[in-house]
Amino acid sequence: MPKLDIVGVCALVHRGRGPMNDLGGRRVVVTGASSGIGRALAIGLARRGARLAVTARREELLRELAAEITGAGGPAPEVLTADLSHPGVAADLAARCVAALGGVDVLINNAGVGSVGGLAVHADDAEARAWLETNFWSPLALTSALLPGMLDAGRGTIVNVTSTVQAVPLPLLGYYGATKAALAQATRSLRHELRHTPITVIEVVPGSTDTALRDIDHLPWRGGTPPRTFPPVRPEAVAAAITRALESGKDRVVHPSYSLLPLELPLIGRLVAALGARRIDTTKLTDG
Repeated sequence: MPKLDIVGVCALVHRGRGPMNDLGGRRVVVTGASSGIGRALAIGLARRGARLAVTARREELLRELAAEITGAGGPAPEVLTADLSHPGVAADLAARCVAALGGVDVLINNAGVGSVGGLAVHADDAEARAWLETNFWSPLALTSALLPGMLDAGRGTIVNVTSTVQAVPLPLLGYYGATKAALAQATRSLRHELRHTPITVIEVVPGSTDTALRDIDHLPWRGGTPPRTFPPVRPEAVAAAITRALESGKDRVVHPSYSLLPLELPLIGRLVAALGARRIDTTKLTDG
């Protein structure tokens, strides 16, 4: 086994690999923190002593989150409201995060908006563009704005939350699936672009999760109810998996693990979508 010299050891430490990647005192931005995975993640990170900036559209929910964190003895998070569906908001939010925390060590692009709608109906209308702005362009804009500071500091982590829907092309979820597929592809490309830097890039791929963004429940299923699937996991379970990845330096999280199937075997995702499409009523899109 080859020896690892001191330069190699320092490189590993700077990349945040291994057991030395302690979250205590790390400055972390969590978007979409008002509910679901983002809220659970903020609570878990605060327990580990991270200094947080929590962001979302709904200030009252962020204030409730902050009160829960401080009530449990955690450090008070910075509450920063932002609507990432508008161009330019992400860059402004990044500047506010840096000012509030004095810099950012970890960016978690968790904010996402559900989008049930026909591609042929919405095309590139204002609503469709807002979906893409939130789910795709804003994560890239936040990354671009915060990356120089991470590089100057010699360490940093970027986390992008995608979805298994990226590999399951269900009707009426085309926008959501496309934005998540685009973000997944961008995440992989970014990891390669930054491979010679001290920045870690993590993709988080949640499967069916018990949150308000379960678009599958809002699809027009024939018979009124969606087909039986695996039971959704709790957002706390996904948040715990993300936290473990941050501590270990792992660059991909898929939770629950069976969600790997459509990602690694795309034929399975296409078959699931084809079967699901038979149960989804899309006639109103074409009946005129």
